[in-house]
Amino acid sequence: MTRGAERLGQLARIARVKADGELRAYSAHRAQAEAMQRQLDAVRAELAQAIAAPTAPDAPAQWRQTAALVGYRSEQLRQAEIALSRIRPGLEAARQAAVRAFGRSEALSQLQALTRAQAQLDRQRREER
Repeated sequence: MTRGAERLGQLARIARVKADGELRAYSAHRAQAEAMQRQLDAVRAELAQAIAAPTAPDAPAQWRQTAALVGYRSEQLRQAEIALSRIRPGLEAARQAAVRAFGRSEALSQLQALTRAQAQLDRQRREER
């Protein structure tokens, strides 16, 4: 039984290394998605500010400038939202892979502990006889 526990320990170590890699990949995806979301929020805030900015009714140049800015930022916002929507499936896939890898690692560690406990219990029973 101890040999089996040793093998499970080796598998658990390998699984932890793989889980660490998956967690790092997920972290990188999440950081990228969060940065894009912050960019979207900043563009939305700038758009809201440009739209809400008071302009003199007799200043057509100001109106044109505001309209151009809103049009430009609206296009940027649309493109950023499309890019973020393209990233989200990869982010979710990375999250699921990290969860699976971490769960596998934990399951192997627990199985190793149970195997060791069972081996110790078996030894104690043999010694009692």
